[in-house]
Amino acid sequence: MNTTAKTLLQAMLVSVTFTFFMAINHQHQVIAAWPSHSRENAAICTAPGQQSFPQIITDGAGGAIITWEDTRDVHFDIYAQRIDAHGKVLWQKDGVPVCTAPENQKRARIISDGNGGAIIVWHDVRSGNGNYDIYAQRIDADGNPQWTNDGIPVCNANKEQNSPCITSDGAGGAIIIWEDFRTNYADLYGQRINKNGESLWAKNGVIVCGVTSAQNAPEVISDGTGGAIVVWQDFRRNYADMYAQRIDGSGTILWEKWGVAVCNAQGHESFAAIVSNGAEGAIITWIDTRNGTNNNDIYAQQIDGNGAVQWLADGAPICTAPGNQNYPMITTDGAGGAFIGWWDMRSGDFNIYAQRIDLAGNVQWGNNGLAICSEFGIQNRVSVISDGDNGAILVWNDNRTAPSDFDVYAQRIDRKGIALWKKNGTPVSTASDTQCFPVLVSDGTGGAIIAWQDSRHKDKSYWDIYAQKINGQGSLEEK
Repeated sequence: MNTTAKTLLQAMLVSVTFTFFMAINHQHQVIAAWPSHSRENAAICTAPGQQSFPQIITDGAGGAIITWEDTRDVHFDIYAQRIDAHGKVLWQKDGVPVCTAPENQKRARIISDGNGGAIIVWHDVRSGNGNYDIYAQRIDADGNPQWTNDGIPVCNANKEQNSPCITSDGAGGAIIIWEDFRTNYADLYGQRINKNGESLWAKNGVIVCGVTSAQNAPEVISDGTGGAIVVWQDFRRNYADMYAQRIDGSGTILWEKWGVAVCNAQGHESFAAIVSNGAEGAIITWIDTRNGTNNNDIYAQQIDGNGAVQWLADGAPICTAPGNQNYPMITTDGAGGAFIGWWDMRSGDFNIYAQRIDLAGNVQWGNNGLAICSEFGIQNRVSVISDGDNGAILVWNDNRTAPSDFDVYAQRIDRKGIALWKKNGTPVSTASDTQCFPVLVSDGTGGAIIAWQDSRHKDKSYWDIYAQKINGQGSLEEK
């Protein structure tokens, strides 16, 4: 073999060897698997200070983007992290800064930007105490900010704006709704931001509801046509009722001027949750005290795209069992109805219950719902998502090993209410000290990625953020 041929062969061998080891290395990185034991879990942020109030969305590729409040630099800032389908953290250690402006930024909410990134909104006191404003930022799939550093002002009108909520506008941007005190009372305003961070409606927003007395605690979903449906707690009659409004992509109000009554029954209605009905309307659920001041129940109502209620006047009863039923959460059942989960004190301790209600407003799992978890101790702070197969996945705080601290448990149920995982739930995190306030998103294959605030390292920091994937079979092992 001549010298030229030998040199060429050596170069080819080096190239093949390099390619082989690069492939092995890439495979090793991809297989950086989720922990398979509930006492381990994946660290999202363990920076000094407090990390709390996690929010989560899908990254569109089987992973998730998580955002939280962070005090590593004394004041509350907003950080975010992406974790892939295999449990590998993709952005810089302990997250990328979304906003580190002076003073506090809190109560972030997050949606997908439809392109592997996220749009995040929060209320912001950089302008001084008592003058909260609304800011937002878009980050791409690599964690890079796409708008002005520390976010763009959605509303910086005088006085206080807070409690923002957000939904997609269906075109890579967002519709944001918030409480606004520019007239001294809590009114509701909204703004649409396009994918480039430009405001599309009037400066500082258009009014959604400005009737006498307070309107607060808004929640918003897309109407599926570029607009949004908003629900809120309303005090125009001195005690709390539920009202809703639809607003189109140009900022025009579509229903009655100050909203339509979802429920104005006797007593207080509060803590609304909302999901699309898949037909330009929505299903709304809430806490209801019509049956007694200290007797919280759960009711629900469907409202169509024209603002007409579809079920019983003032809502269909989801649970009117003895004791308090609190803080309902809702997701679609994939057939025009909804799954609703809540924490329930009919037994004397809080347990987790759920109900399915169909398109016509008929409950499917008997009066007052099914027990999802009735273990010893307290189970509360439930969240719920669709499993993508006409069922649901629920996650909650759980201190069944009391007097020890809270852990995180989850359960999957099918459309008939049959539990698909361990009775009373599968442990997601049973690490030392407290794990609480879990949130979850579908992994796209019948399972979920769950994030929470965690005090297992309380000697080093007050709260951290951890996450865990659970597959469709209820196992923490990747399959």
